[in-house]
Amino acid sequence: MKEAIQRARDVRIMVSLIITAWILSFMMLTSWWNESRSQDQDETKVRVSRMLALEELTEEGQVSFQREIHEWKNVLLRQHDPVLRQKYLKDFIRAQENTQELLDAAQILAREEQMPELAEFLQISIFHRALYLSYQTALTHLDAHDPLSYRSVDQQVLGLDRPMEDSLQKLAGQIAEYASRQIDELDRLRNGENRWWQVWGKYFVGLEVLIILAFMRLIQLAQNTELKGRRAAVIMDSINDAIIVTDSESRIRFVNLAAEVLLKQPQEKLKKQFFQQQVRMTDEHLAPVPDLLLQVIQNRQRASSGAVNLLHTPAGALVPVENRAAPILTENNQLDGVVILLHDMTMHQELARQLQTQSFRFQLVFEQTGIGIAFCEPHSTRILETNQRMAHILGAQTSEHIVGRRLSEFYADVLNANTPSGHNAFLKGLEHMLLEARGSDVQLLDLTGQQLRWYHQTVAYLHDPERHIPSQLVFVFWDIDDRIQLQTRLEIQGSRDQLTGLGNRFLFQCAIENALTRGMTSGQDNSFCILLIDLDNFKTINDARGHSVGDSLLKEVALRLTQTVRDYDTVARLGGDEFVILLHHSQENTALAVADKLCHTIAQEFLVEGQRLHTSCSIGISTFPDHGREYDVLLRRADMAMYQAKSLGKNHFALFSEALEREGMEYWQLETELREALERHEFELYFQPKINLDTGTLCGAEALIRWNHPVRGLVSPDMFIPHAERSDLIIRIGNWVIHEVCRLLNQWDLMGIPPVELSFNASPRQLLEPASLIAQIEESLAHFSILPQRLTMEITETALMHERTWETALEVVKRGISISLDDFGTGYSSLSLLQKLPFSSLKIDRSFVRDFIDNPTDDTLVRAVIGLTHDLGMEVVAEGVETQIQATTLARYGCQTGQGYFFSPPIQTTRFLDYLNSPRKPFKADCLPPFAVPLHPDPIPDE
Repeated sequence: MKEAIQRARDVRIMVSLIITAWILSFMMLTSWWNESRSQDQDETKVRVSRMLALEELTEEGQVSFQREIHEWKNVLLRQHDPVLRQKYLKDFIRAQENTQELLDAAQILAREEQMPELAEFLQISIFHRALYLSYQTALTHLDAHDPLSYRSVDQQVLGLDRPMEDSLQKLAGQIAEYASRQIDELDRLRNGENRWWQVWGKYFVGLEVLIILAFMRLIQLAQNTELKGRRAAVIMDSINDAIIVTDSESRIRFVNLAAEVLLKQPQEKLKKQFFQQQVRMTDEHLAPVPDLLLQVIQNRQRASSGAVNLLHTPAGALVPVENRAAPILTENNQLDGVVILLHDMTMHQELARQLQTQSFRFQLVFEQTGIGIAFCEPHSTRILETNQRMAHILGAQTSEHIVGRRLSEFYADVLNANTPSGHNAFLKGLEHMLLEARGSDVQLLDLTGQQLRWYHQTVAYLHDPERHIPSQLVFVFWDIDDRIQLQTRLEIQGSRDQLTGLGNRFLFQCAIENALTRGMTSGQDNSFCILLIDLDNFKTINDARGHSVGDSLLKEVALRLTQTVRDYDTVARLGGDEFVILLHHSQENTALAVADKLCHTIAQEFLVEGQRLHTSCSIGISTFPDHGREYDVLLRRADMAMYQAKSLGKNHFALFSEALEREGMEYWQLETELREALERHEFELYFQPKINLDTGTLCGAEALIRWNHPVRGLVSPDMFIPHAERSDLIIRIGNWVIHEVCRLLNQWDLMGIPPVELSFNASPRQLLEPASLIAQIEESLAHFSILPQRLTMEITETALMHERTWETALEVVKRGISISLDDFGTGYSSLSLLQKLPFSSLKIDRSFVRDFIDNPTDDTLVRAVIGLTHDLGMEVVAEGVETQIQATTLARYGCQTGQGYFFSPPIQTTRFLDYLNSPRKPFKADCLPPFAVPLHPDPIPDE
């Protein structure tokens, strides 16, 4: 290309010299013109014919080149069909050869006409040959198995045909213009417009001007030739493949930019060098390969290496290339040179290695994965290919045993898979799954049709990129059989009580809801009854005999319950010692009879782990539809009835009634108000003095809680303490009492009041929550700086039924606080309890003190308790002292302390403080007590 540019520059210099020569020889040309006029006409006719033929060849070349591009597209788009691809490839080669022949013929005519466009014809011809080699190289990257490979192929030659097409179009226009001028010239000669001998003087100056203009046109054409040479050079440099043009003796004429980069040398250094000296080829084993350039020179035909060779560059690098060569022939079919194209295969080989690695990895994963994969036809679901895991899933040794079978045959839930209706139903299910982009859990059979396992499947389409329709279905199966089995076991476990094997709360709720559904949707009698059962004193047995014995007892109870009711009734354990029975198709009278039978059965002796145990139960009954139409309502009302049965004593049953619900509403209302009372500080402490019966002086007081209700007024502890015991409120109320007692002691100390000892009551629930109780005691003593010796904690016998409460009592004693056994004689403790716990005092219950003056039995018991207490080294406190004779007699029996209305009722803090500040007169048996008040001024009895 650079040589053509240099030639164009030389043309401009020559034109200047020719203009001078033409001006000097003007007179000689005038004479010669007259003689050769007729000859010029003949010559012009020949040139006109030649130009018309050239114009036709150029137009045909354009058409042929367009057909060549069209056939190239057909080759790419029909890659998936080998037959069609081969056909269009042949058409493409024929179109290319036809275009090349037309361009070569046009080049010969242009040479004969000596047209300025001759250089452009030559460049177009060479470029067309190089373009064909680029197309051939690009085709080697076409992969029939990869539907998208045509894009990468077309990308390699994208845009290379446009400069060729533009050059042909422009050249055709120039030839048409040139032919038109020749025709006009012929017309002028025929009409005698150029009879020089008649008008030579007139047109002398004009002819000179025309000659100058003609030579200026020649300069312009030379400039255009230079521009076209530059354009061709740019086109060649834009091609990614290395292009080398040699002469017929193998000397390098031209190399494009890609060749300079590949050979690592500039064109100036390569030019005029022998090709074999600069480009040496070997095979992959470094063995010499046939000289492709020499073959083209000898045979004057295109040649290709047919394989990837190694290019040894002058710099010593080894580059894998594909090389092709084509001859450049003159109009006389003489070899003018050779075009060599070198395609760098480095990137291609790297991509091939990556593809091979990816293919290997995919095949490895495909065969070694624990997931079953199957490729199937989209409509018939016939298996095309599977991995080894899928073959094992379907019970085959290898995938060949199942290829061709319908996958739908192996689905356990597909009925009549081999029939059109069954298969269509299966495909419709797949279609929904594909549209919703979700998986599903299925059971698959093996080839024998027996083994069933659960799998999670997903399905996806593989699309045909040409026709845009699904070509294959891809099924993926994960084995989830173990998970399903575990889930089933968990569901069974989730509905069964692990200890007794009975149904649990969840199962019972499901049974109730099913019964409710039947009862409300069916016109038949579907009434049923619920029996809520709670064992009496089970906690005592469990704590005393151990959890193993307790669990065994629960199993025996469950067995008796199951044996007592009908087979189709539902028995469940709600938790702890609470059971429930659903009596299907039963009325109220049936439920009462079953409840009575159950109470009798449970009351019978149990033999558990070699131990004889006795227990009983309390049963609450609700019925559908009389007592409710919802699960929660029926169970809650049975619970109300069960608490009513407990209040009647052991081994009772009760039927729900509206009165129970009213009482229940009152209970919940009272609990709500109790919670609000804590927040609103509605509680206060009353104090009942304790009197030393020997000296008649105050020796302490018992702190008693009172509730100042804003509406009800002063509420008795008997009304709210039992409700608090049934909830967690008793813990908070008990902690408040401890805090308030310590606060008042601290306040009285600051006021200078002589120290006084106070006692407070601890509930059973508090003793069962040792962490909260001990923490409250320690915090209150520390915060108010109170000596623990000033406090006594009173505990009832009932509270000490659990061994855990003994441990709590010992922890309280360790903190320095005394403990007193309250209401002695009314509970369930034995005398051994007095030896196990370090009680400082014992309080005789008011029920013994009230009648001991007139009842010899009570008198004997009182004296026995006083004597026993003295022997154990404890102080005796008599509760409920209401008369002088009671106080005198108790003092004579040796009772040290008395407490009751004879001395003082429980009084408010301010009145008790006044008493502490007033002068204290000793108590005398024959006079009123020192704190003279009416016998019952306070409607709230002492506790």
